[in-house]
Amino acid sequence: MWFQWLLSLFVRSRRTPRLDLGAVSRIGFRVLPTDIDLLMHMNNGRYPSYMDLGRVDLTKRTGVEAKLSKHGIYAVVAAQTISYRKSLQLFQRFTIESRILGSDARSFYVEQRFVVRGEVYARAIVRGRMIQKGNGTLKVADVERLTGLDLSGFELPADVEHWGSTFKLPATKADAPSVW
Repeated sequence: MWFQWLLSLFVRSRRTPRLDLGAVSRIGFRVLPTDIDLLMHMNNGRYPSYMDLGRVDLTKRTGVEAKLSKHGIYAVVAAQTISYRKSLQLFQRFTIESRILGSDARSFYVEQRFVVRGEVYARAIVRGRMIQKGNGTLKVADVERLTGLDLSGFELPADVEHWGSTFKLPATKADAPSVW
């Protein structure tokens, strides 16, 4: 994945056109021998790694990454869920489609799809948080104020908002005992 990361960060996203904030980013890959499991299809643990690369492409091509890094802000995954419909096979080409769904007061949400010839093979929802070096987690309004990004035009779907609140964990400084 290191090679894929370097390609995505420094080559692929620069060779493709810029995107509007609401646009869908599309980046193509091929299932490699290092991606498969004993059943000879892509291992479910590899999907999130490729999703990272899709989000890199989305944030670079929309200009979000440049605005965030200018202020020492970076995004982290707070939660994600994925549904698998069909398996990706060894050497099969696929496209990761990524788009911003919207935000709530503390998080932003991205939808990502694994697509083969126009057909959805897997779909994921990712909740992300913004961290500023030296200041910790930022609210979305603070990110908008610092960077000039405007997420107000995105209306977060109710089912995604519900999912986000359902799987929310306590803050990092709050108690979070593991009680079954």
